[in-house]
Amino acid sequence: MNITKVLLILLAIIGLIIIFLGLFQLQVYFPFNIADAESIPYHRWQSVRFATIATIIYFIVQYLVGSRPSSALSFLNVYFKFFIFFLTILMWQANVEMGEWSVLGFFVFVTILLHIERKSNARERHW
Repeated sequence: MNITKVLLILLAIIGLIIIFLGLFQLQVYFPFNIADAESIPYHRWQSVRFATIATIIYFIVQYLVGSRPSSALSFLNVYFKFFIFFLTILMWQANVEMGEWSVLGFFVFVTILLHIERKSNARERHW
């Protein structure tokens, strides 16, 4: 199993934990910060919100012009690119501590791996 698949599995597990604990009023935000719903940093949740909306818009436009993604990795690749874009802007605006930028670095690393993986499996169709 390559590193991209391992990272995606770990992100999926973290996502399941976030959803499960969120149902019990405990919010977990990346990497492993646990807080009540009010204390998640603004730039964190807003970047997820913006990236989600931008990804939806992107795929609506793709549908309207008659295109469709070639693999499931396309969705993740597009989402993480938007996430990095918005997180960078919002972190810069919030003037966050230097350690917070490591979260951005992690997602840049994941996005690079996703891009490479998607290019190497260009002929595979998952949808």
